[in-house]
Amino acid sequence: MKERNESLDCLKGIAILLVMAGHVQVHNQMTDPYLYDIIKSLQMPLFFLISGYLAGAGSKISNFSQYKSRIKKRAVSYLLPFFSWLCLQHLTYIPQALHTVLFQLDYGLWFLMTLFLFTFMTCTAQLIKAKIKKEWAFWLTLLGSCCLVLFAYLANVTFLSPSILIIYLPYYICAYFCGLHPELIQKWIPEKVLNTAAFSGGVLFLLMAYFLDLVTVTGFFILGVQTFASFLGCFALIRLVLLWRDNPLKTKLAGLGRHTLEIYVLHYQFATVLNPDKTLYSFWSPEGLLYSAAAFAVMSMLTAVFIYIIHRIPWASFFLFGKHA
Repeated sequence: MKERNESLDCLKGIAILLVMAGHVQVHNQMTDPYLYDIIKSLQMPLFFLISGYLAGAGSKISNFSQYKSRIKKRAVSYLLPFFSWLCLQHLTYIPQALHTVLFQLDYGLWFLMTLFLFTFMTCTAQLIKAKIKKEWAFWLTLLGSCCLVLFAYLANVTFLSPSILIIYLPYYICAYFCGLHPELIQKWIPEKVLNTAAFSGGVLFLLMAYFLDLVTVTGFFILGVQTFASFLGCFALIRLVLLWRDNPLKTKLAGLGRHTLEIYVLHYQFATVLNPDKTLYSFWSPEGLLYSAAAFAVMSMLTAVFIYIIHRIPWASFFLFGKHA
Protein backbone atom coordinates (compact mmCIF):
# COMPACT_ATOMS: atom_id res chain seq x y z
CA MET A 1 0.00 0.00 0.00
CA LYS A 2 2.84 2.39 0.87
CA GLU A 3 4.56 1.73 -2.46
CA ARG A 4 1.33 2.13 -4.41
CA ASN A 5 0.55 5.43 -2.70
CA GLU A 6 4.06 6.75 -3.31
CA SER A 7 3.78 5.82 -6.98
CA LEU A 8 0.45 7.63 -7.28
CA ASP A 9 1.85 10.70 -5.54
CA CYS A 10 4.89 10.53 -7.80
CA LEU A 11 2.60 10.52 -10.84
CA LYS A 12 0.80 13.56 -9.48
CA GLY A 13 4.14 15.25 -8.95
CA ILE A 14 5.13 14.57 -12.55
CA ALA A 15 1.74 15.77 -13.77
CA ILE A 16 1.96 19.10 -11.93
CA LEU A 17 5.48 19.66 -13.27
CA LEU A 18 4.08 19.15 -16.77
CA VAL A 19 1.31 21.64 -16.01
CA MET A 20 3.86 24.19 -14.84
CA ALA A 21 6.09 23.67 -17.86
CA GLY A 22 3.10 24.00 -20.17
CA HIS A 23 1.98 27.24 -18.56
CA VAL A 24 5.46 28.73 -18.96
CA GLN A 25 5.03 28.15 -22.68
CA VAL A 26 1.39 29.24 -22.93
CA HIS A 27 1.56 32.40 -20.82
CA ASN A 28 4.71 33.53 -22.59
CA GLN A 29 3.27 32.73 -26.04
CA MET A 30 6.06 30.37 -26.97
CA THR A 31 4.34 27.00 -27.47
CA ASP A 32 6.00 24.63 -29.91
CA PRO A 33 4.22 22.00 -32.05
CA TYR A 34 5.99 19.02 -30.49
CA LEU A 35 6.86 19.35 -26.80
CA TYR A 36 3.62 21.16 -25.97
CA ASP A 37 1.61 18.42 -27.70
CA ILE A 38 3.24 15.90 -25.35
CA ILE A 39 2.62 18.06 -22.29
CA LYS A 40 -0.98 18.80 -23.22
CA SER A 41 -1.73 15.14 -23.91
CA LEU A 42 -0.41 13.96 -20.55
CA GLN A 43 -0.92 16.61 -17.88
CA MET A 44 -4.65 16.78 -17.20
CA PRO A 45 -5.58 13.28 -18.49
CA LEU A 46 -3.08 11.94 -15.96
CA PHE A 47 -4.74 13.86 -13.12
CA PHE A 48 -8.18 12.55 -14.07
CA LEU A 49 -6.87 9.00 -14.39
CA ILE A 50 -5.40 9.19 -10.90
CA SER A 51 -8.55 10.79 -9.47
CA GLY A 52 -10.81 8.20 -11.10
CA TYR A 53 -8.63 5.32 -9.92
CA LEU A 54 -8.61 6.56 -6.33
CA ALA A 55 -12.39 7.01 -6.44
CA GLY A 56 -12.85 3.46 -7.71
CA ALA A 57 -10.42 1.94 -5.21
CA GLY A 58 -11.62 3.99 -2.24
CA SER A 59 -14.51 3.49 0.15
CA LYS A 60 -17.98 3.61 -1.35
CA ILE A 61 -21.11 5.39 -0.20
CA SER A 62 -23.67 3.10 1.46
CA ASN A 63 -26.32 5.55 2.70
CA PHE A 64 -27.61 9.09 2.25
CA SER A 65 -25.78 10.39 5.32
CA GLN A 66 -22.45 9.32 3.87
CA TYR A 67 -23.47 10.81 0.54
CA LYS A 68 -24.11 14.23 2.07
CA SER A 69 -20.88 14.07 4.04
CA ARG A 70 -18.80 13.12 0.98
CA ILE A 71 -20.32 15.84 -1.21
CA LYS A 72 -19.81 18.44 1.52
CA LYS A 73 -16.19 17.43 1.99
CA ARG A 74 -15.47 17.56 -1.75
CA ALA A 75 -17.24 20.92 -2.05
CA VAL A 76 -14.87 22.35 0.55
CA SER A 77 -11.84 20.77 -1.14
CA TYR A 78 -12.71 21.77 -4.72
CA LEU A 79 -15.42 24.42 -4.91
CA LEU A 80 -14.24 26.64 -2.06
CA PRO A 81 -10.81 27.30 -3.67
CA PHE A 82 -12.49 27.58 -7.08
CA PHE A 83 -14.74 30.46 -5.98
CA SER A 84 -12.30 32.00 -3.49
CA TRP A 85 -9.62 32.53 -6.11
CA LEU A 86 -12.22 33.80 -8.58
CA CYS A 87 -13.32 36.49 -6.12
CA LEU A 88 -9.76 37.33 -5.11
CA GLN A 89 -8.59 37.81 -8.69
CA HIS A 90 -11.63 39.82 -9.80
CA LEU A 91 -12.48 41.95 -6.77
CA THR A 92 -13.85 44.86 -8.81
CA TYR A 93 -16.19 42.81 -11.01
CA ILE A 94 -17.06 39.62 -9.16
CA PRO A 95 -20.63 39.20 -10.57
CA GLN A 96 -19.43 39.49 -14.17
CA ALA A 97 -16.51 37.16 -13.54
CA LEU A 98 -18.77 34.65 -11.81
CA HIS A 99 -21.17 34.64 -14.76
CA THR A 100 -18.30 34.22 -17.20
CA VAL A 101 -16.62 31.36 -15.39
CA LEU A 102 -19.84 29.38 -14.89
CA PHE A 103 -20.39 29.40 -18.65
CA GLN A 104 -16.71 29.09 -19.55
CA LEU A 105 -14.93 27.04 -16.92
CA ASP A 106 -11.47 27.47 -18.41
CA TYR A 107 -11.72 31.14 -17.50
CA GLY A 108 -11.06 29.99 -13.94
CA LEU A 109 -9.65 26.95 -12.13
CA TRP A 110 -11.66 24.60 -14.32
CA PHE A 111 -10.04 21.39 -13.07
CA LEU A 112 -11.50 21.85 -9.58
CA MET A 113 -15.06 22.36 -10.81
CA THR A 114 -14.77 19.51 -13.31
CA LEU A 115 -13.42 17.13 -10.68
CA PHE A 116 -16.24 18.08 -8.32
CA LEU A 117 -18.84 17.39 -11.02
CA PHE A 118 -17.28 13.97 -11.74
CA THR A 119 -17.25 13.24 -8.01
CA PHE A 120 -20.90 14.26 -7.76
CA MET A 121 -21.77 11.93 -10.64
CA THR A 122 -19.96 8.93 -9.17
CA CYS A 123 -21.19 9.53 -5.61
CA THR A 124 -24.77 9.73 -6.87
CA ALA A 125 -24.27 6.49 -8.80
CA GLN A 126 -22.79 4.86 -5.69
CA LEU A 127 -25.84 5.90 -3.67
CA ILE A 128 -28.19 4.37 -6.25
CA LYS A 129 -26.13 1.17 -6.22
CA ALA A 130 -26.34 1.06 -2.42
CA LYS A 131 -30.13 1.24 -2.61
CA ILE A 132 -30.54 -1.40 -5.34
CA LYS A 133 -27.52 -3.49 -4.26
CA LYS A 134 -26.51 -4.28 -7.84
CA GLU A 135 -23.39 -3.02 -9.61
CA TRP A 136 -25.29 -2.54 -12.86
CA ALA A 137 -27.27 0.20 -11.08
CA PHE A 138 -24.05 2.16 -10.57
CA TRP A 139 -22.97 1.91 -14.19
CA LEU A 140 -26.45 2.61 -15.53
CA THR A 141 -26.70 5.76 -13.39
CA LEU A 142 -23.21 6.91 -14.35
CA LEU A 143 -23.87 6.21 -18.04
CA GLY A 144 -27.08 8.22 -17.76
CA SER A 145 -25.09 11.14 -16.31
CA CYS A 146 -22.62 10.90 -19.18
CA CYS A 147 -25.48 10.93 -21.67
CA LEU A 148 -26.84 14.11 -20.07
CA VAL A 149 -23.42 15.75 -20.47
CA LEU A 150 -23.28 14.69 -24.12
CA PHE A 151 -26.83 15.90 -24.74
CA ALA A 152 -26.00 19.28 -23.15
CA TYR A 153 -22.95 19.59 -25.40
CA LEU A 154 -24.88 18.70 -28.56
CA ALA A 155 -27.60 21.16 -27.56
CA ASN A 156 -24.95 23.91 -27.34
CA VAL A 157 -25.46 24.36 -23.60
CA THR A 158 -22.50 26.25 -22.17
CA PHE A 159 -23.39 26.26 -18.45
CA LEU A 160 -20.59 24.39 -16.62
CA SER A 161 -18.86 23.79 -19.96
CA PRO A 162 -20.02 20.33 -21.13
CA SER A 163 -17.40 20.67 -23.89
CA ILE A 164 -14.70 20.27 -21.24
CA LEU A 165 -16.48 17.49 -19.37
CA ILE A 166 -16.79 15.21 -22.39
CA ILE A 167 -13.05 15.50 -23.06
CA TYR A 168 -12.03 14.20 -19.63
CA LEU A 169 -14.88 11.85 -18.69
CA PRO A 170 -13.32 8.84 -20.50
CA TYR A 171 -10.15 9.03 -18.42
CA TYR A 172 -11.99 9.32 -15.12
CA ILE A 173 -14.46 6.52 -15.85
CA CYS A 174 -11.92 4.04 -17.24
CA ALA A 175 -9.63 4.62 -14.27
CA TYR A 176 -12.58 4.26 -11.89
CA PHE A 177 -13.29 0.83 -13.36
CA CYS A 178 -9.64 -0.18 -12.97
CA GLY A 179 -9.67 0.97 -9.36
CA LEU A 180 -12.92 -0.88 -8.71
CA HIS A 181 -11.80 -4.15 -10.36
CA PRO A 182 -7.99 -4.39 -10.21
CA GLU A 183 -8.30 -8.17 -10.00
CA LEU A 184 -9.45 -8.34 -13.61
CA ILE A 185 -6.22 -6.83 -14.90
CA GLN A 186 -4.09 -8.94 -12.55
CA LYS A 187 -5.93 -12.10 -13.56
CA TRP A 188 -6.14 -11.71 -17.32
CA ILE A 189 -3.13 -9.61 -18.34
CA PRO A 190 0.40 -10.82 -17.47
CA GLU A 191 3.01 -8.29 -16.34
CA LYS A 192 5.14 -8.87 -19.44
CA VAL A 193 2.20 -8.11 -21.69
CA LEU A 194 1.48 -4.89 -19.77
CA ASN A 195 5.09 -3.80 -19.99
CA THR A 196 5.35 -4.58 -23.68
CA ALA A 197 2.08 -2.77 -24.37
CA ALA A 198 3.27 0.23 -22.35
CA PHE A 199 6.55 0.45 -24.26
CA SER A 200 4.85 0.06 -27.65
CA GLY A 201 2.14 2.53 -26.67
CA GLY A 202 4.72 5.05 -25.51
CA VAL A 203 6.56 4.87 -28.84
CA LEU A 204 3.31 5.22 -30.78
CA PHE A 205 2.31 8.17 -28.60
CA LEU A 206 5.57 10.00 -29.37
CA LEU A 207 5.09 9.36 -33.09
CA MET A 208 1.53 10.71 -32.91
CA ALA A 209 2.74 13.79 -31.02
CA TYR A 210 5.32 14.41 -33.76
CA PHE A 211 3.10 13.88 -36.79
CA LEU A 212 -0.34 14.97 -35.53
CA ASP A 213 -1.93 17.96 -33.83
CA LEU A 214 -2.85 16.71 -30.37
CA VAL A 215 -3.95 20.10 -29.05
CA THR A 216 -6.65 21.59 -31.26
CA VAL A 217 -10.02 19.82 -31.16
CA THR A 218 -11.95 20.21 -34.42
CA GLY A 219 -14.52 17.43 -34.12
CA PHE A 220 -15.36 14.09 -32.56
CA PHE A 221 -12.96 12.14 -34.80
CA ILE A 222 -10.00 14.33 -33.91
CA LEU A 223 -11.04 14.22 -30.25
CA GLY A 224 -11.06 10.43 -30.47
CA VAL A 225 -7.56 10.38 -31.95
CA GLN A 226 -6.28 12.76 -29.28
CA THR A 227 -7.92 10.73 -26.52
CA PHE A 228 -6.37 7.53 -27.85
CA ALA A 229 -2.95 9.18 -27.92
CA SER A 230 -3.37 10.47 -24.36
CA PHE A 231 -4.34 7.02 -23.11
CA LEU A 232 -1.23 5.55 -24.74
CA GLY A 233 1.08 8.19 -23.30
CA CYS A 234 -0.43 8.07 -19.82
CA PHE A 235 -0.37 4.27 -19.75
CA ALA A 236 3.32 4.25 -20.67
CA LEU A 237 4.14 6.83 -18.00
CA ILE A 238 2.09 5.04 -15.33
CA ARG A 239 3.81 1.71 -16.00
CA LEU A 240 7.19 3.43 -15.94
CA VAL A 241 6.53 4.94 -12.52
CA LEU A 242 5.09 1.68 -11.12
CA LEU A 243 8.25 -0.15 -12.20
CA TRP A 244 10.51 2.62 -10.86
CA ARG A 245 12.27 1.42 -7.75
CA ASP A 246 12.35 3.51 -4.58
CA ASN A 247 14.92 6.28 -4.73
CA PRO A 248 15.31 9.84 -3.42
CA LEU A 249 14.06 11.43 -6.66
CA LYS A 250 10.86 9.38 -6.66
CA THR A 251 10.30 10.26 -3.01
CA LYS A 252 10.74 13.97 -3.75
CA LEU A 253 8.33 13.79 -6.67
CA ALA A 254 5.83 12.02 -4.40
CA GLY A 255 6.23 14.81 -1.84
CA LEU A 256 5.54 17.33 -4.58
CA GLY A 257 2.50 15.33 -5.62
CA ARG A 258 0.96 15.75 -2.19
CA HIS A 259 0.74 19.50 -2.78
CA THR A 260 -0.67 19.56 -6.30
CA LEU A 261 -3.80 21.54 -5.40
CA GLU A 262 -1.80 24.35 -3.81
CA ILE A 263 0.61 24.44 -6.75
CA TYR A 264 -2.22 24.30 -9.29
CA VAL A 265 -4.08 27.33 -7.94
CA LEU A 266 -0.95 29.48 -7.52
CA HIS A 267 1.84 28.76 -9.99
CA TYR A 268 0.49 30.24 -13.23
CA GLN A 269 0.22 33.68 -11.66
CA PHE A 270 4.04 33.85 -11.65
CA ALA A 271 4.62 32.41 -15.14
CA THR A 272 5.48 35.79 -16.70
CA VAL A 273 7.12 37.54 -13.76
CA LEU A 274 10.44 37.65 -15.65
CA ASN A 275 8.81 38.97 -18.80
CA PRO A 276 6.89 42.17 -17.92
CA ASP A 277 7.47 43.56 -21.42
CA LYS A 278 5.94 40.44 -23.01
CA THR A 279 8.94 39.77 -25.18
CA LEU A 280 8.31 36.96 -27.66
CA TYR A 281 10.82 34.11 -27.66
CA SER A 282 11.20 31.15 -29.95
CA PHE A 283 11.11 28.20 -27.59
CA TRP A 284 13.85 26.16 -29.26
CA SER A 285 16.24 29.09 -29.59
CA PRO A 286 19.07 29.45 -27.01
CA GLU A 287 17.35 32.55 -25.61
CA GLY A 288 14.00 30.78 -25.45
CA LEU A 289 15.35 27.73 -23.65
CA LEU A 290 17.30 29.87 -21.19
CA TYR A 291 14.30 32.07 -20.50
CA SER A 292 12.00 29.05 -20.06
CA ALA A 293 14.35 27.47 -17.52
CA ALA A 294 14.67 30.75 -15.60
CA ALA A 295 10.92 31.42 -15.70
CA PHE A 296 10.19 27.91 -14.46
CA ALA A 297 12.69 28.23 -11.61
CA VAL A 298 11.40 31.63 -10.45
CA MET A 299 7.77 30.52 -10.77
CA SER A 300 8.52 27.43 -8.68
CA MET A 301 10.31 29.43 -5.99
CA LEU A 302 7.56 32.05 -5.67
CA THR A 303 4.88 29.36 -5.62
CA ALA A 304 6.65 27.53 -2.79
CA VAL A 305 7.05 30.75 -0.78
CA PHE A 306 3.38 31.69 -1.10
CA ILE A 307 2.22 28.17 -0.26
CA TYR A 308 4.35 28.28 2.89
CA ILE A 309 2.91 31.67 3.90
CA ILE A 310 -0.72 30.76 3.19
CA HIS A 311 -0.45 27.51 5.15
CA ARG A 312 0.67 29.54 8.16
CA ILE A 313 -2.64 31.46 8.11
CA PRO A 314 -5.48 29.04 9.02
CA TRP A 315 -8.35 30.98 7.44
CA ALA A 316 -6.33 31.61 4.26
CA SER A 317 -5.41 27.95 3.98
CA PHE A 318 -9.07 27.00 4.38
CA PHE A 319 -10.50 29.44 1.82
CA LEU A 320 -7.69 29.31 -0.77
CA PHE A 321 -6.69 25.64 -0.52
CA GLY A 322 -9.81 24.07 1.01
CA LYS A 323 -7.70 22.64 3.81
CA HIS A 324 -7.96 22.97 7.57
CA ALA A 325 -4.85 24.00 9.44
